[in-house]
Amino acid sequence: MAADRRQDEALPEQRSISSVVFSAFSRQPNYQRMDSDSEIDLAEFKPTSEPMRSMDMPSKRQSQPPEIQPVSPLIMDASDQNFPPLTGRAASPPLDPESDTVDIATSASAPASRKAPRRTRFTEMLRSSVSSPLEKGTTPSGTDGENSSAETSPVNPSGTPRDPNHLHPITEYYSQESRDDTDNLSLKYTQAPVDCHSKQDVHIRPWSWLYVTLVTLSIYSTLLSGLWFVVSIYQPRYGRGISSGNGANALAPATASTLAALFAKTIELSFVTVFVGCLGQVLTRRSFIKRSTGITLAEMTMRNWVIQPGSLFTHWKGIPYAARTVMGVLTLLATLSSTFYTTASDAMVTPKLKFGDWQNKELSGLVRSSYANPIFAQETCTTPINLTFDVNALSSCLDVQYSGQSFRNLLAFMKTWQDTEGNQSSAVDDKLQNRPTGTALLFDNTTLTSSWIESEFGDPAESFKKHHRIINNVTLAMPHPGVYTAATDPVNEVLQPSDLSGVGEYQVRASVVAPTVNVMCVNMAREELDPLIYTSWPHAINNSTDVPGHLKGHEAWLDEVPVFSAKEWLNKTVVDDIFRWGEQYGRRPPVFQLFPIDYNMITNTSVIESDAIYILAKSNHTYAVNYNLCELRSWLSPKCSTQFNISGISGAQMKAYCEDPDDKNSYLNSVPGPVELTETKSDWRNFADQWRLSMDLNGGVYNSNASNARIMGDLILQQPRLSPTMPSMAEALAVLASSTLVVGSLQSTYKHYWDREIHELDPGVYEVFNATLKMQQYTSGHVADWQVIFYFVLGLVFFINVISLLYLISRRGMVTDFTEPQNLFALAVNSPPSQQLQGSCGGGPQKRDLVVPWRVGYAESANHYYFEEANDRPWRGRFSNQSAMNSGTELLADGSYRSSYKRLSSSRTWL
Repeated sequence: MAADRRQDEALPEQRSISSVVFSAFSRQPNYQRMDSDSEIDLAEFKPTSEPMRSMDMPSKRQSQPPEIQPVSPLIMDASDQNFPPLTGRAASPPLDPESDTVDIATSASAPASRKAPRRTRFTEMLRSSVSSPLEKGTTPSGTDGENSSAETSPVNPSGTPRDPNHLHPITEYYSQESRDDTDNLSLKYTQAPVDCHSKQDVHIRPWSWLYVTLVTLSIYSTLLSGLWFVVSIYQPRYGRGISSGNGANALAPATASTLAALFAKTIELSFVTVFVGCLGQVLTRRSFIKRSTGITLAEMTMRNWVIQPGSLFTHWKGIPYAARTVMGVLTLLATLSSTFYTTASDAMVTPKLKFGDWQNKELSGLVRSSYANPIFAQETCTTPINLTFDVNALSSCLDVQYSGQSFRNLLAFMKTWQDTEGNQSSAVDDKLQNRPTGTALLFDNTTLTSSWIESEFGDPAESFKKHHRIINNVTLAMPHPGVYTAATDPVNEVLQPSDLSGVGEYQVRASVVAPTVNVMCVNMAREELDPLIYTSWPHAINNSTDVPGHLKGHEAWLDEVPVFSAKEWLNKTVVDDIFRWGEQYGRRPPVFQLFPIDYNMITNTSVIESDAIYILAKSNHTYAVNYNLCELRSWLSPKCSTQFNISGISGAQMKAYCEDPDDKNSYLNSVPGPVELTETKSDWRNFADQWRLSMDLNGGVYNSNASNARIMGDLILQQPRLSPTMPSMAEALAVLASSTLVVGSLQSTYKHYWDREIHELDPGVYEVFNATLKMQQYTSGHVADWQVIFYFVLGLVFFINVISLLYLISRRGMVTDFTEPQNLFALAVNSPPSQQLQGSCGGGPQKRDLVVPWRVGYAESANHYYFEEANDRPWRGRFSNQSAMNSGTELLADGSYRSSYKRLSSSRTWL
């Protein structure tokens, strides 16, 4: 104690500073002025239940400190006998040496192992706050108890009443470490914070690093979030700008997605940083205003909602109080938008493959030949065998191509019918346009689907009514294969699936002609065919075949057929009007060498100036009429458009879309003036001649009994209607001949006519045709309708960013954010204790504690900031009529929580 006096005399300035600080804190409850050089005279101190506003300080040092009787006969440490002087707090009432002395020796019944009760400074301070109301007989709220009875008088544990004017000791059973913690805590609570002199001003200049950084982040977040919001609405298409091609300016799709996610994350982080900063500024500035309602703990925790959205579930108790304010609603919206911002960016802004709208575009396709040019078809057939090695190498190559594609098409067609027959739910009717169509392959990776057209002539029942015979007339249109080469030509700048990471897709509706084949098969009796069969002519030179009774014309039978002339139209038949033979039609009928036997076919491709080839087939049905004469012709139909769909996942498909009056892409709508609808191509007859040789369709001349002839013989119609269970012979022949349409259309014209003098062009010219495209490109935008809800998230972030930026600019500077944990802690530990939060030091604030209003006070003389109550109770709500307890009764705990602290304080840390 003498050393303390010498130190005080050596530092006279300390007393002056203490007196200055006291002027700022004298208004705080439970604070009393005392001389820094003196000690508390417990004998002269009188307890009071009311906070002291001011009291006279002794100006003269006490010559000797008052003697204090020992608490017990036990010998105590020097630290227990010599207490340092207490300053700033209301002193405890005087101790009664007689009542406070406990003689353990006289207590014979006490267990020998029980520790002696010890009176500490902290417990005596608490006891003084409790004893005052008890001595005066008041309630915790301050109401006088004028007629106190024995029921309200305190009693000893033994049941005897206690003297209300006598301070009884508080018995504690702590370890030595707990005693030291308690004494240290009591010392901290009994001294004014004279050691806090603010080193910096709370105002932060506009040119400070913190303010400049926050404004910069706000500008960045506002501009970029605005750009993100606009992009999500406009949904730009990036074309080759984002593709997997090797372009110099192309950005890889994976890189684009990564960059979009990166920028979205920076927007989210900067948005959270700026908003939390602005929230702290609003709350802190409000806490400085004396006429304001102050701030509450519930509002201070709002920053955690944005930083840790999960705290909305783990620390939800403050939400009902803070969320009802304007800043609370804005903070909840900011929390929602920041939590889902990256998700919204991925759904609305991140480039993804997406179809655009249909757009009209002129496509250019390379044309090198007229339609069905047999010479060009041979020259473009792929084979390593050249003409110098074999002069027939190219024709052999084309024959293999014909036969392979034709049989593949026929088998696929028959399989479709087989699947249809086994599927009872998809029954086939007798309408030609509703029956299965044939398919073909282009470059082994594109499926071409045909379409039946001219269906008004394809009803056998109607034809039977008119001509009294079974007529099977079908017309098959194939999509123009040149659309594929045009769409994939780089000159048209159409993004291919390979440019879109192999998963892109686009659709083309091309206004081009469709190569078409017409097959008309007429059932005829043997005698009706006599004018067309050489063996039935008078003076015919016939030879016998290996089939008994079967005749065949001699080897030079063609020389006996009348030569071509303007007046020679060969023999008349009963089907001239059906096949349009004779002088009035300008067409001549075919002539055959013999009658084919059962399940055989013979052909004729030698009719002068003819545009058709003819096939005569026979079945072994028991009907009287079992011969079938078929005529095959081809032309370019203007009634169709070609639909081309290509996908990196499902492959490529082409389809002929025909005879739809609402089809704006039909070739008829692209060509001005009238168009000849059935302008047949005579070149196709020469083209088909090699086709029929490749499959030996004329094998019936040698009675070859070919399998293809047998299949065709089984499909000959025996009734004037189309079978619902299998195709007709005309349908099968049309599908078989569809390979000639594909091969004959490659690199051929897209128009219905040829207007050049030569039929083969080298290196070729580009023809332009109208088309409508729908392409997938990497696009910013949503792909599902429900994702429009993310517009709210993107727009909300931009809106809050604008508000935050305007707030920062309007303030031109900042203040110290006392909602930040480090600033809040520093201010709280340098602030006087308050009864408003009593009982919250262990488990944290609860219920009423969250809505107590606080302000930031300032002691100008000491340049000290501290928290003070803005009101003695909450301003509104269910706790507005509930004030803090005036006594510390709740602090006199029974020690039931002692084990938790003992366990935690003795544990070891691993991190």
